[in-house]
Formats: sequence, structure tokens, C-alpha cells
Amino acid sequence: MTDNNNLIVYCEYEDGKVADVSLELLTKGRVLADKLGVKLEALVIGDKLDKIEETLYPYGVDTVYKVEDARLYPYTSDPHASVLINLFKEIKPQICLMGATCIGRDLGPRVSSCLHSGLTADCTALEIGDHKDPKTGKEYTDLLYQIRPAFGGNIVATIVNPDCRPQMATVREGVMKKEIKDPAYKGEAINLDASKYVSPEDFVVEIIDRHIEKSKVNIKNSPII
Repeated sequence: MTDNNNLIVYCEYEDGKVADVSLELLTKGRVLADKLGVKLEALVIGDKLDKIEETLYPYGVDTVYKVEDARLYPYTSDPHASVLINLFKEIKPQICLMGATCIGRDLGPRVSSCLHSGLTADCTALEIGDHKDPKTGKEYTDLLYQIRPAFGGNIVATIVNPDCRPQMATVREGVMKKEIKDPAYKGEAINLDASKYVSPEDFVVEIIDRHIEKSKVNIKNSPII
């Protein structure tokens, strides 16, 4: 693969569906990618990913990377981190976005630490803009503005990552708008061989059983309580 410097979204996949927060990030990612003049890409890791790209294309996704292996579902830290780390070394994305979920909060720091790229958690806004280093006077263009509350919410901080790539950020569900760009939009699906990105040692942890209790109350779109 060649370097593409595009924007990629890690899409969480559970029970045959892509998480809402991932679709929200694809919507925002399409806007950011258009400003940068790059492609919007998505990465889905798991099992039984047949035709999952058909769900993603309408959000304006140009490329869907699929890594399918029964051992990659449900999520465990090491295998998913290895896929991202090794894939990103190949394609060198400019920006990576993921949800600030239990998975994103586990996966994001592992990937950014290994790639020495840095990460801003719980962003409330993402924009593209320029930056001038006040110390060196060096000017940077088309950086990701990673915007989030700081100091207990008393100020809003804008964080930039001038030199290291990818620029990584996590966003909570419901912060961004989920909107289909074009129901007829078509991209390209690329099936990746899991064995090229993970090693047997990554599977030292095995999930024997899972019990997931669904929330009985949905406050996401509720009025003020």
C-alpha cells in the first residue's frame, strides 16, 4: 500500500451493526475531508462483515477497510490495537477519529502511544485551521483543531498536533450530527488479511462469556431533566 494521508474513522461494530457514534464521526469526517481535499476512509474490525460497507458508503465514505476474523469479535485490546498500529504504519492517515466509548478510550491511547502521535479525548468540536508556533514562528496549515472543555469546563481549549501523525481524537456519542450524504454514494471495499496485522501473541486474552445489560432509559434525545 502507498501513503494516502487521508482521514480515517475507526467504526465500532456490535451485533451486526455499526455504532451510532461511528456514523456521527463519518458525517463530520466527510466535512473535514472535503476541507482538506482528501478521501474519507473507514476501518471495521470483527467477524461476519459481509456487506457492512453498504451501511457506510451513504455517509460519503470513499474506502472501507475490512479486517474479518472470528477471533476479532468481540473486541479485545491487543488484536484491535495491532491492526490499527500496523495498518496506520502502511497507509499513514493524516487524521484518525474514534468514539469516546469504553472501546475508544481503551484503544485510542494504545495506538497513539505506540505511534507517538498524541490524542485529544472527549472533543466537543473538530475543525480544520492553521497554526503559528509562537516560539519558533513556524507556520502550519490545515491542522485538526481538537476542541474540548478544560479545567472543569471553565474554558474551551483548542489543541493542535503540528508534527506527529495521525492527529487523533475521540468524541462522545451525540456530540456530532449523524447525516447521510448520499444514499447512492459508492466507495471501495478493501478486505485485509488479519494475519498480516495481528500475531498469535495478540490473542492471549480470550473472552469466555459476555453479559451485556441494555440501558432501560434512553436519555440521549430526552428534554432537560
